[in-house]
Order: sequence, then structure tokens, then C-alpha cells
Amino acid sequence: MEVSIVEECGFCFGVRRAIKMANEATCEHNRVYSLGPLIHNRQVIEELAEAGLTVADDLNEVPDGAPLMIRAHGAGPEVYQQAEARNMRIIDATCPFVDRVQRKARQFTEMGYQVLVLGEAEHPEPRAIVEHSQGQAIIVEGSQDLKKLSLDANVAVVAQTTQPRDSLEALVVALLPQVEELIVANTICEATTTRQQASVAKARQVDLMIVVGGYHSANTRRLAQICRATGTATHHIETAAELDPQWLNGVVTVGITAGASTPLEAVQAVAQRLREIADNKHKE
Repeated sequence: MEVSIVEECGFCFGVRRAIKMANEATCEHNRVYSLGPLIHNRQVIEELAEAGLTVADDLNEVPDGAPLMIRAHGAGPEVYQQAEARNMRIIDATCPFVDRVQRKARQFTEMGYQVLVLGEAEHPEPRAIVEHSQGQAIIVEGSQDLKKLSLDANVAVVAQTTQPRDSLEALVVALLPQVEELIVANTICEATTTRQQASVAKARQVDLMIVVGGYHSANTRRLAQICRATGTATHHIETAAELDPQWLNGVVTVGITAGASTPLEAVQAVAQRLREIADNKHKE
């Protein structure tokens, strides 16, 4: 059996930056807090916890004056204000590409546009983007949501950094006949687009696709979705231990891709386990 890994997988720039900042912070301080999981990968979060990073669901769980990390997905202005008022040392790990979306949403709001954020309503990144627009921006998960809205004449669109480009294009096409003026900021991370395109290309070449990454990771779930849409059997797993030997019945070629918060070691472990399963089947 042939196993191949998509080259454009593993940690993205924003995730590598956040983990580096976390490691430096835990070396400097006995205890560091992050407001929510730093990234959406359970195994990495567990490793960081052993080093001294504590995940807090709310600022009330963070002691006054403690080091506080803002996760890669960003946070709203009120979080910074409250943290500063309580003398917390802010370590801002917001991905620079996410920061750009926040600034665009704020700018368009101040210009008087109705701002739409293409993204997942319950994901922390779009929610923080809305907060940076003084709470005025509206999250839409796709063009189908437009029928629920009362659109202004002047509309601006930004996107969660991990959205598929075709979703943004579909939203723009749907908006054009409904508004007088439309501004679109393409805030999708180019690395995300490249990863998605490479994963789809791989899925079309193999019998089975394995997507590795956290179940709470939006970009990993989306990779599984678009790989599955090619018609190739696709499974989303977090670790090699979840591989089911039955998935390999009749399979000759397997492709592996991974989300932006997945360590390369986890991907390599999956590839190794697939080869072990294939060898055992060959011996039977």
C-alpha cells in the first residue's frame, strides 16, 4: 500500500508563532494563563499544560497581575481593557492575519458600512472580529444566510481566515444584485487556500484520505469536508490510535493531510501506523 502526505500540512505560521510565545512565556513565569485554548489541538494543549500554561474559560479565572496569553484566534477589545485594568501582563499571540481581519472590520464599520463576517458563528475568531466592529458586524456562514438579513445599501465583507475561497466568492455573487455598494476584503489566509487546494488534489489521486487534527479545529473539519466532497472516502482523526484497520480493506493508495494546528509528528505517526496495519494485513 502506498501512503503519501500532502506537503502543505502541519503547523501554519500563526500556530508556530503562538506556540513559540507560549514556550517562552512558561520558561519565564511559573504559571501562564491563556483565555481559551491557545490553538485547537488537544495534544499540543496538554503538552503546554505540563510546561505551565493553564487554560482559563473566563478572565475571572485569572489572578490579578498574572501573565495572560491571547490565543491565536484573537479576542475583543473589552478583554484587553479588563486585563489591563487588573494589571495582567498581556502576551498577545493573535495571528497577524487574524489581526488584519479585525482591523478591516473596525475600519469598515467606522466608514459606515454594514459589515458581514463570513465564518462560523460559534468559532472564537469571527466572534472576536465582531467585537472589534463595536459589536455591529454580522456573522454569516454562507450566502444562504442572506435571506435572513435586512441588508443596507452599503455592505462590506471580511472573512474568517480559514474559510474556503469559493465560499467567499459565492457570498459576493449573491450580494451584488442586492446592494448599491460592496467592498470585499479578501482576508482568507493564503496558506489555508494552498493547504485546501493541495488536499483536494491529493484526495482525487487516492483511494482513502486521512485528515489529522483536532475535532474542534475549524480548518481541520473543513479539510475533511472538502476532501470528502471529491467522492474519496475520508476520515478525520486526532491521533494514529484512532485508525481502523477496516478502513484499509481494498485500499491501494492513502493520502494524509492535516490542519494548521497539527504537529508534523502526529502526521508522521499516522503514516507509520498505516504502514504497520498494511503490513499486518499482508501477512494474514
